[in-house]
Amino acid sequence: MNGRILARLAALSACAAIGTATAFGTADAAPSATDTAIDHLTTAVGSDAAAKNAVSKLAKSTHLLTAAKLDHIAGAFQPFWFSSPTFGCPGNPVTMTVASGVAGSNGADNGLHGGYGTLRFQATTATPGYAIGSGLNVAWLNTGNGRSGVSPLDDMTQYHLPGLSKTVATGPGTVVAALWGTIGYPGGTCVIAPTVGAFTVYNAPGPNFNAPIPDPTTPAAPKPAPGQAVPGGVPSGPRSAH
Repeated sequence: MNGRILARLAALSACAAIGTATAFGTADAAPSATDTAIDHLTTAVGSDAAAKNAVSKLAKSTHLLTAAKLDHIAGAFQPFWFSSPTFGCPGNPVTMTVASGVAGSNGADNGLHGGYGTLRFQATTATPGYAIGSGLNVAWLNTGNGRSGVSPLDDMTQYHLPGLSKTVATGPGTVVAALWGTIGYPGGTCVIAPTVGAFTVYNAPGPNFNAPIPDPTTPAAPKPAPGQAVPGGVPSGPRSAH
């Protein structure tokens, strides 16, 4: 990733964190699929103040991302851009919550991530002990296919405790998401301010950017003819049974 892209990402993260609406350039145009998805999310969260705040940050970040044309850079994203300020946790009234999003890369949800075309969200607070209730939510929007939704992080562990996670079928593309809500602990409730991030989701294995580049001047090794001995092995042709 070159310096110009890094600079744009840094600016985007800063704007998302402080909630500014400055874009890299705007123009009058008919509503796009992204705008329609944002309207859908706004309607879905209704009058809930915290949810409206989260969707507002998601909308601003999406507009910044698409205006800078960074949503077309495959493989550029995976994290949330900043930790969430968190208030009211028992024994630690002001702290931070780390949120993550992992794109699926196998055929089925294995408890860590789902299959291709999915995105698994997870939150971890700095509060010791185990959570007894999850009021966390994630609003997400796929800039590639226009899908969007609001999903509670309501997975449960094998011990029937909140997993603070959720796997969402977003489809492939760049997904912008905002995570916020509450986590209940014995003795108090943590209130998590919204964090925003962008994630690259594949519908098949992603490209391996670290793979060695073949040397076109090196000829490929010839394949042995049937019955010909292979060095260090056995003839490549069919073998008769004895």
